[in-house]
Amino acid sequence: MIETILTLFTVCFFARMSPGPDMMLLIKHSTAAHGYSGEEEGGGSCRAAYACVLGVCVGLCFHVMLSVLGLAIIIKSNPMVFAALRYAGAVYLLYVGWRCFTDRDTVQLEGQGGLCTTAGQGFRDGLFCNLLNPKVTMFILSVFMQLVTPETSLFERLAYGAVIVLEGLFGWAVFVYFLHTPFMKRLYGNHAGIINKTTGVVLFALGGAIFVWG
Repeated sequence: MIETILTLFTVCFFARMSPGPDMMLLIKHSTAAHGYSGEEEGGGSCRAAYACVLGVCVGLCFHVMLSVLGLAIIIKSNPMVFAALRYAGAVYLLYVGWRCFTDRDTVQLEGQGGLCTTAGQGFRDGLFCNLLNPKVTMFILSVFMQLVTPETSLFERLAYGAVIVLEGLFGWAVFVYFLHTPFMKRLYGNHAGIINKTTGVVLFALGGAIFVWG
């Protein structure tokens, strides 16, 4: 179980590092109203950004529970369907990994200033951005399919789900905290492509493992 948790943590970490809608939204709220200068008026945007993190994680809870309960029903009803979905999930992870290699989007951390947002607005934006993104459910379910078996208990599946949510809460909070540092600007400004490709390698490894070892 410990090995599975470490694998899950690693996959989620690199997937979170790769630029996506949640990251773009956090950057928007973190840099609102003060042109990314870190001046005093940025305090409101910081609160909005952390509230946005909380909203994203509440959305993650929904996707995780959907995946856990869905797996329980599938395993109970038809193990062959579970096996088929497991391979389908592996294919999806390979597809996402390939997209990480071909995606040429960059992250601009400079000049993102806009209207100041409230904590309530930040929470709502984070919640609905994550909740209404079906790709999140597909990704979480695909990862679950590679790490669990019909013998995996409900407690273990819930523990794996908790890892996803807690990693998101901690990881995004740290991202917001360091967002205004020169290191973070340089990391995402100059190395977004490398981050994407590293994420692609990790997803390729996870998705390909099912075809190699079953």
